[in-house]
Amino acid sequence: MSLSDLLRINLGSKNHYDNNHKKDLDAVFKPKGIAIVGASSKPGKVGYQILKNIIDGGYEGGIYPVNPKDDEVLGKKAYKTVEEIEGEVDAAIIAIPAPLVIQTLEGCARKGIKAVAVITSGFGEVGNIDEEERLKKIADKNNIALLGPNMFGYVYTPSKLNASFGPADISQGRIAFISQSGALAISLMGWTALEKIGLASLVNLGNKADIDEKDLIEYFNNDENVNAILIYMEGIREGRKFLETEIKKPVVVLKVGSSKRGATAAASHTGSLSGSDKIYEGVFKQLGFLRANSFTQAFDWVRAFELPLPKGDETVIITNGGGIGVATTDECEVVGIKLLDDAAWLEEKFRKTMPDFGSTKNPIDITGGSGIKGYEESIKIALREDKIKSVIVLYCETAVTNPTDIAKVIVEEYKNSNRNKPAVIAMVGGERTQEALHYLNDNHIPAFGEVNEAVSALKALYLWKEISTRKKDVPKIESAPQEVIDIIEKIKGVGRTILMEHEARKILELCGVPTPPWHFAKTIEEAIEYAKSKNIYPLAMKITSPEIIHKSDVGGVALNIQNEEQLREKFEKMMNNVSAAVPDANILGVNLIKMMKGIECIVGMSNDPQFGPVVMFGLGGVFVEAFKDVSFRIVPFGKMEAGRLIKDIRSSKILDGFRGLEAHKPSIIQTLYSVQKLAPLVKEIDINPLVTNKEGSFAVDARIIL
Repeated sequence: MSLSDLLRINLGSKNHYDNNHKKDLDAVFKPKGIAIVGASSKPGKVGYQILKNIIDGGYEGGIYPVNPKDDEVLGKKAYKTVEEIEGEVDAAIIAIPAPLVIQTLEGCARKGIKAVAVITSGFGEVGNIDEEERLKKIADKNNIALLGPNMFGYVYTPSKLNASFGPADISQGRIAFISQSGALAISLMGWTALEKIGLASLVNLGNKADIDEKDLIEYFNNDENVNAILIYMEGIREGRKFLETEIKKPVVVLKVGSSKRGATAAASHTGSLSGSDKIYEGVFKQLGFLRANSFTQAFDWVRAFELPLPKGDETVIITNGGGIGVATTDECEVVGIKLLDDAAWLEEKFRKTMPDFGSTKNPIDITGGSGIKGYEESIKIALREDKIKSVIVLYCETAVTNPTDIAKVIVEEYKNSNRNKPAVIAMVGGERTQEALHYLNDNHIPAFGEVNEAVSALKALYLWKEISTRKKDVPKIESAPQEVIDIIEKIKGVGRTILMEHEARKILELCGVPTPPWHFAKTIEEAIEYAKSKNIYPLAMKITSPEIIHKSDVGGVALNIQNEEQLREKFEKMMNNVSAAVPDANILGVNLIKMMKGIECIVGMSNDPQFGPVVMFGLGGVFVEAFKDVSFRIVPFGKMEAGRLIKDIRSSKILDGFRGLEAHKPSIIQTLYSVQKLAPLVKEIDINPLVTNKEGSFAVDARIIL
């Protein structure tokens, strides 16, 4: 049986999802008719604002207010219950007191409604878990796609549907925005309108009793109206389900709760556990998400996906100011964008676009004296020359040119070039420049008020290109060998959960983890004979006893033993020290391990509350204590992903060869791959250090807790 199958069996009880039947999200976003339960004629009521937004937004399907006290609401015939509605109803919005929600959802099921958004709060977020579970069961039984509860609604602009109590003026775009926070989403709805950023959809998930991020990502994967997906996330409820998310389009995630206090706030706010932020970071990298650091960066990135992906690395900067050009050059170097460096070719192509005192060195400074004509000619060359793969256009506002005229030139030239390569724009100036930025954004060319935003957006395209062209890494990790299972069962049978070092090393070795030459010796004679026959000096010697965990604290560790004389001397000294420190300990013998030189790494495996078994990698020894420079992946993952895990740590350059240090990456990858076999059997593994050098990598010390 494969590891994936074992994990599904062991962890499946935590997740109440079924991948075999998908709920009809077309009923959410493209309903033929929609019922608003709790619709009201009174301004200020949630039911009033939702109904008004649906009507004012121009939704063309059937609109059915449900209110037992009124015959008409906002000019629409009202119904006592959803079951009385004569027309076809695919979706319902429920905005009534919590005690009435369950019976209303049951009425929706009898009516045959396939999508329900529960606006009402008062469920899991306040500890009312049982009622929320009842909603989920009713939805599952009747194959209803349930959004919420505790949400502000959702928007889908291609259907002209604003089923929310947020702002009404949402412009149509190609970004799907999924938010766990309702208040934040409402605020950003207004901000996107102000910045002329269009949305295809905005969905507030609320408590995620049923429909969650995975469901929506996979729906928008196949939605021709969506280019990219942006997620604001506080936590994940069903980690193993989330790990099976398939992505076909760029997904940008802004995950909050990275600090200890922030994680606590997120959990209390939504009822979700945030878990370790480093584990979430590993999850996002494993899935191929792009993680943003701020709301501004997140929207900058998703806007960039209006553009085609670059076909190569060579980027050209066009500017009318030297200072802004240098600042952009610096930013490109920071994020890793390569600038085209061919002075003769650039001189030949761009000299005619500028005055004599302009510069054709990249950045290409056409100067403020070149005017609109200079921009027109230089942008035309940059967009049409195949040698140039991406373009950054900069503009500093001057008195002699109108920024909007520059923007119009950019739009026209980009249109004439058939948008065949990415071009991002940064304009710095006042009110006129702001108008020009809006004009560019309205014409689907990402434009920014700061150069770092433009460069960051372009870098997102390069990141997604790398992710989207990766070979699929399908892990084929089998379960641990039967001999390992037998050893573990025997240890559990005598009531122990912490393995002795030689037991841990034996198990790791059987699973394929490389180890140094080692031996468990019961007597000094056995130790001397092994050391002599295998010639493993210099060696380390460690006491073996089920009662002694911290060996060095009781004199149970001796290092750099060079010969038989030292081995005998230190063995005797160790036995005396340990017997004096722990007189009741059952001393079984000693572990002999060949001393290894190289870079010290750490490999660990533990169980995360959301995602199950996770594997950690970083530099070991003082590095892990001082810098906590580690990264994670969720079990199972393949060898390609293990290679990416190694590259994730900030100090990965040390492993690439630094001042004579050299790592053996294939054997590190083998270790990361092999420890996963133990995932269903153990609680925790700690290999510290894993010493790596040009000859290989070796699990020098190991600790396993069952």
